[in-house]
Amino acid sequence: MKKLRKGLALVLASAMTLSLGMGMTGNAEEEKYSVALIVRNAGDSFVARIMDSFEAEAKNYEDLFTLEILDAQADSDKQNNLIETCITKGYDCIIVQPNDGNLQLPYCQQALDAGIKVITTNAGIRELEGGSWVDADPYEQGKVLADLAVEQAPENARTVFLSCNPGNLHTESRLQAYNEIYLEERPDVELLAEKITDREDQATFMATMEDWVQSYGDIDVVMTIGDVLALSCYEVVKDNPDYDDTLFYGVDGIPEALLAIKQGHMTATVMQDTDEMARLNLDAAAKLLTGEEEVIEAEMEAILITEENVDEYLDLYVEKGALTQEEVDAVRAEAE
Repeated sequence: MKKLRKGLALVLASAMTLSLGMGMTGNAEEEKYSVALIVRNAGDSFVARIMDSFEAEAKNYEDLFTLEILDAQADSDKQNNLIETCITKGYDCIIVQPNDGNLQLPYCQQALDAGIKVITTNAGIRELEGGSWVDADPYEQGKVLADLAVEQAPENARTVFLSCNPGNLHTESRLQAYNEIYLEERPDVELLAEKITDREDQATFMATMEDWVQSYGDIDVVMTIGDVLALSCYEVVKDNPDYDDTLFYGVDGIPEALLAIKQGHMTATVMQDTDEMARLNLDAAAKLLTGEEEVIEAEMEAILITEENVDEYLDLYVEKGALTQEEVDAVRAEAE
């Protein structure tokens, strides 16, 4: 934790904090702010990419602050306990990726009231008094997929919606867009089932799809709130020719989803650029800590990826090291 604030009188602490923001000399140069990133679930492939991006971006701020990453393991109680621990330990800034924004809100507010800078991201909690957020618009993410499905779904399409993590702003907003846009603009389609799972693992998603296949038979459209869900559903039916024309939609733009789109296994995804997320969050942390800004609200773009532009983003992932050139070349050769 920032040692300058400990054991000093309030006036001295304020003066030293100001000098940190302006650039200090002598021994004070060694003192840094402390920032914690509390992720929702490190076991999730998208969250793993977020962590990698934050670790890489944090190298640009090594002279200003340290970054520690904490894992809530998809447990809201654990995440709230981690926030309380950060308050007790005196972190200067915490960045929270909420498991359930409604449940994390009072704990984030508690941190703000304790004088800690708080940024929420993926999904941002907009209701915090004095809090900052960096986030994409989750409803817009759902909308761009819903608009595409309106165009692509066959007549009288037999459709299922799959979501997870109830209470999360992103999952609920995407699902809301599917219902309000896809279903309303395509009254001919039949919604066979809509499910929000409490668990968020591949086995649960596959089991759900297996139940649907047994219960409903033909399924034309599978709309999910995340790429892992879409890929899990595809895995269930990939060897069944009755589902060769099924459309699969997801969100996140993970490397595996882009490869699947190139192979024709997935229809579309909406990318959340984790490098941009890390850049915007840590830039916000720096500005908040140095007093350049008091509150920051930054919105990220929703990027639709389909077979028409997937090559561009495959090349981008090769540049970033998320995919190898050999992996991409093999998939491209298969798709020809």
